[in-house]
Amino acid sequence: MLDDFFQPPLHFKVAEPWMWETPVSPAEETLVERAVDKRKREFRAGRNAAHSLFNQLGINHPHLLKATQREPAWPAGWVGSISHTQGICVVVLASTCHAASVGLDVEQATPLNPDLRDMICRPEELAQISRLRAEHGAALAYEKLIFSAKESVHKAYFPLNHHTLDFLDARIDLEWSSQSFVASILNPEPAPKHPVARFEGRFLFHQDWIFTLIVNTAPKSPG
Repeated sequence: MLDDFFQPPLHFKVAEPWMWETPVSPAEETLVERAVDKRKREFRAGRNAAHSLFNQLGINHPHLLKATQREPAWPAGWVGSISHTQGICVVVLASTCHAASVGLDVEQATPLNPDLRDMICRPEELAQISRLRAEHGAALAYEKLIFSAKESVHKAYFPLNHHTLDFLDARIDLEWSSQSFVASILNPEPAPKHPVARFEGRFLFHQDWIFTLIVNTAPKSPG
């Protein structure tokens, strides 16, 4: 099922159990030397999974360090995204021939904390959720899906403009039948280097998790 979700030209890797425990290069370990054990395990899972992809694709990039704004410094000619939650870590890569940015998020398919609902979901999204509950039942974590989609929006938008969007700065419109969504950027960076008005993405409920993914195929604007 994940092979269908991460369709070519994407490349993806789910971290294997050993990847969570095995230290990465000394240069990479320095980035988390003061972190708690949980953070170190997540970091190692992501970096080891990324290196597995690099090796698979013949990419020479021995150290996945941080770029100027602390996002991963992906190899030249590639964009990517890392996401982890309890029990899973996934890395996705795409050539810059096919994508200007990629946003991936994985969340546990559990209800969103009610105290966060109004901080995450716009009124239009809450109305949409009410309709979905009436049509498809109340069992699914719809608010968590909106949260995950907006995390993917941030990961696709930030590398382009180095600007952090608030959760309410984007609106998610779900298309349930095709398991897809459109993200409208309502409050973009005031003078963006790469203007973006919307992203198209897809989502998947799989086992215990929600996956959301944006592959921004729009070319980067000059500058």
